[in-house]
Amino acid sequence: MAVAEKTKAAEAGPSVRDRILDMAQALFAEHGYAAASTRAIAQAAGVNLAQLHYHFGAKKDLFRAAYFRGAAQVTEARSRALAEARARYGEAPIPLEALVRSFVTPFMLNGQTPEGRATMRMHARLHTEPDDIAKEVLSTVYDETTLTYVAEFQRALPQVPHETLCWRLYFMMGAYRYTLLRTGRLEAMSGGACDSGDFDRAVAEILPFLYAGLAAPA
Repeated sequence: MAVAEKTKAAEAGPSVRDRILDMAQALFAEHGYAAASTRAIAQAAGVNLAQLHYHFGAKKDLFRAAYFRGAAQVTEARSRALAEARARYGEAPIPLEALVRSFVTPFMLNGQTPEGRATMRMHARLHTEPDDIAKEVLSTVYDETTLTYVAEFQRALPQVPHETLCWRLYFMMGAYRYTLLRTGRLEAMSGGACDSGDFDRAVAEILPFLYAGLAAPA
């Protein structure tokens, strides 16, 4: 009987974790870290607080797990794209257009799936979250791939001083993150002709804008 109960618990474990993460992503994305309570997340997931704490520990740990779940897909896609570009171009610098596309597209198009949209909304909210949480998740998830890309961008743009390049990459990140916020400003400026939720169009429009900014005379 004890073995059967353990087997059943093991089978149920992943499902419980997934339900909690689904609801954590949704509620953190909608309300932010402070306003989304663990009680509300547990209730939405159909579990009790003891189950939530058993699987994820403290609220900060749950937030990290919910964010990492989706953000890891972005970094993995970026790493794959960069590896493919390196294989294609060999020892030569990767062209700027290929670098920008491989860095930006996985992040923006991740917003097309429900899980991806929640991750992107959590990401957009990070500047309003407690500093220790925001800095930790950004550093843990993105630092390795970002620094690798910085080196590749420098190879592609040797004429741009390193500090200037870092500023420009920083501006690039701000541009695509703001796009994902969907503030309604695009719709207002265009009289409803443009849809900020059209991620394919957003990628098509932002890429040449970013190319030009990064390659502008120093």
